[in-house]
Amino acid sequence: MSYKLLFVVNAFLAVVLGAAFLLVPAQSLGFFRAEQYAATLLMGRFFGSAMIALGLVLWFVKDTRDESVQKMVAISLLVSSILGLIVNIIGISSGIVRVNGWITIIVYVLFALGYSFMLFLKPKMKE
Repeated sequence: MSYKLLFVVNAFLAVVLGAAFLLVPAQSLGFFRAEQYAATLLMGRFFGSAMIALGLVLWFVKDTRDESVQKMVAISLLVSSILGLIVNIIGISSGIVRVNGWITIIVYVLFALGYSFMLFLKPKMKE
């Protein structure tokens, strides 16, 4: 496993999810059976634009060879995955996310595990 692989997968999922929330927020929120008000749809679009930005940043940083940059980006994404997991659990437990919340929980856990492995457990390569 490499930082590049994680960055590419994360970028792809972020752009796809972002495009869905930006272009069709009602259907995207409907997947989770979240309440749909004008403010919720607008926040969905804001979320979509942020996810597209994240995906593009990850796409552009995927080819960097600077190990310190890779680690800093991975730390940021690990923190983001943990925070996203917490927010998702709050959304499910409060009834805002009514169905399919388990899918995002799995995605956040997988990314958190992937970034944790790369940062803390991956054996160092000898030069």
